[in-house]
Amino acid sequence: MSNALNSIRQAATQAGLQTTTTTIAEVDLGLTGDQIQMPDGSTIVPPAVMGRPIHELVCDLIDWEHPARSRFVRLVGPPGTGKSRIARAIAHHAWTVRQNKPVQTRHGQPFYGLVELSPGPSSDELFFRYEFVPDPADATRINLVESTFVEAMRNGWMVVIDEVNVARDVALLSINATLDGRLTLHLPATGETVIAQPGFAVLLTYNPGLVGQSDLPEAWYSRFPASIEVRSNWAALAQQRPTHERLVKAAKKLDDRRVSGSMSGNQLAWSPQYREIDGLADMIDRVGDQIAVALFVSDLLERSTTGQEIGPAEVDAVCGLLDDADLSHLKVDPAQFGAVKTVGGYPAALAG
Repeated sequence: MSNALNSIRQAATQAGLQTTTTTIAEVDLGLTGDQIQMPDGSTIVPPAVMGRPIHELVCDLIDWEHPARSRFVRLVGPPGTGKSRIARAIAHHAWTVRQNKPVQTRHGQPFYGLVELSPGPSSDELFFRYEFVPDPADATRINLVESTFVEAMRNGWMVVIDEVNVARDVALLSINATLDGRLTLHLPATGETVIAQPGFAVLLTYNPGLVGQSDLPEAWYSRFPASIEVRSNWAALAQQRPTHERLVKAAKKLDDRRVSGSMSGNQLAWSPQYREIDGLADMIDRVGDQIAVALFVSDLLERSTTGQEIGPAEVDAVCGLLDDADLSHLKVDPAQFGAVKTVGGYPAALAG
């Protein structure tokens, strides 16, 4: 055991900071939905939209025989809420249930008709049409090949465009005509016009508040008329991590405060979401609560000094979350243990 860890435990004991547990209001985690077993062995519990499972709702908006008649969906929400996982659950349901197709193998991985694209800020007008790959016969040359997007159109696959609002407008506008209801794409290198085959669909996932993002092109809102705000599925997380229900409830309590504040003007810019709390719970199971919380606090400190979303108010709110989660016994007295950075009495991880 490291000297730093011993010192933390000793300081906590001497300071007598095992404070009484903060009373947490009875938090209703809501109802869990059906579990979807994914081919990679993971389990996804899709949330519901007004009582309707999201994977069924999105699939009902897609015309699997005539994709040009579909109404495509935007999944919008903060990072870590599970938008990408939900998109995979939608694609799996679409492939195996709506189209009654078996899971296949592609590039050595299970495949269920889903390709995920991340255009990014360096994308250009060729991104959705072509890719440049090294020539296997001549290392000094590159070949122009059809993009994954074109391949999805030809084969009737679902495309998820992730964090679409950080892509350059020139890339997005290059497929305006494709998404206007015709679902055709002209390839200038060959003169061919590709027509989307049955099963083709497009989903967007993004965080409107992402640093460095821009708005979607105005024309894309009508091309993706169904917008769903995705919040963390706390009920599913509590179901998957039953020994950490109090931690999950504390996270949901803070998340509810963030959401209600955004409507009242007293807004927190950020609160930990599904992915962060799942990670903390997993670390607690692996290495114990003291080290796990210290690692979590170190991450919080770093992000508060380099990011634009996590400020003093958010840091203080997360300390309250840890208190509500019955972890306040891990606090130390900063005055007696100055070598370690602390946040609200919670020490950061220090090697030494």
